[in-house]
Parts: sequence; structure tokens; C-alpha cells
Amino acid sequence: MDGESLAVGTSMALTCAGLVVLLYGEYAGFTETAVPVGGVVALAGVGILTAHVARLPDPEDGETGH
Repeated sequence: MDGESLAVGTSMALTCAGLVVLLYGEYAGFTETAVPVGGVVALAGVGILTAHVARLPDPEDGETGH
């Protein structure tokens, strides 16, 4: 497994887990505890994905397909 797969997989897992915790926390009435935790976990996943995408190199002239 290379670094790209690890970064994308980790970010997607954290984002999905955070959203599940957010939704369940709202459903169950745990707005004081579960919702902030779910939000932080989801934001961590989005932050990892954003950092990974920001490091991608620009495509060469022949790779864009235009």
C-alpha cells in the first residue's frame, strides 16, 4: 500500500465515521458529547484529504487531454 492509498483511505474512513457519529448523536440526543466529537473526527478526515490533494503535482502538458 502506497502513501496515496493510505491517505485517501484514512481520510474517507475518518470522514464517514465522523458523519455516522454526528447523525447518531443527533438521533439519540447526545448533542453535548457525540456531536462535537463526530464533528472533529469528520473535520480531521477532510483535513487529511485536503492536505493530500494540495501536494499533488501539476499535470504535464500532454496529460490533460486537451
